[in-house]
Amino acid sequence: MAGAVRKASLEDVDEIGHVHYEAHVQTYSGIFPEGVIESFPATERAKMWTRFLTANFGELWVAELEGRIVGFASTGPPREHPPVRDVELGSIYVLAAHHGSGLGQELLDVSLGGRGASLWVLDDNPRAHAFYARNGFSPDGTDKIDEHFGNVREIRMVR
Repeated sequence: MAGAVRKASLEDVDEIGHVHYEAHVQTYSGIFPEGVIESFPATERAKMWTRFLTANFGELWVAELEGRIVGFASTGPPREHPPVRDVELGSIYVLAAHHGSGLGQELLDVSLGGRGASLWVLDDNPRAHAFYARNGFSPDGTDKIDEHFGNVREIRMVR
C-alpha cells in the first residue's frame, strides 16, 4: 500500500507525539546529552502539537502508511527576527524504518510546495543536510546553540 500525506487533525496528535519521540530517539540518541530526549516524552509532545493546532501556529501534515502515521512536517511563520523567509519548516520527521521511502520528500513537497523557506537543522546531521541540499536549501552562515536540547549547535538553511 502506498503512503499518503494529508493535513493533520486533533485526532492525530497522540500518534504524532509518538512519532516525534521515536524519531528523536532514532536520530539523536548519542548526539543529544543523555536524558534530554526522555525529558520530553510522547505525551508531552502530543500536548505541544495540540496547542500548535488549536492556536493556529502554522500547518501540520502527516504521512500515513497502511493507516498508521509514520512521519510529519510542520510549517509556520519564522521564529527569528528579522525573518529571512516568509515561512519556516519547523519540523519534518519520518521513522527510520521508512527512510528512503519517498515519504519525507512528499511531506516536504506538500508542506512547502516550491516556496522559499528557512529551517534549522542540527549541525551534526549529514543525512538531513543532504536531503535539504537536494531540495534547494543551503546554509546561510547563521547558527545557534539550542539549549532546550542540551546545547547542540544548529545551522540555518534557506531556499
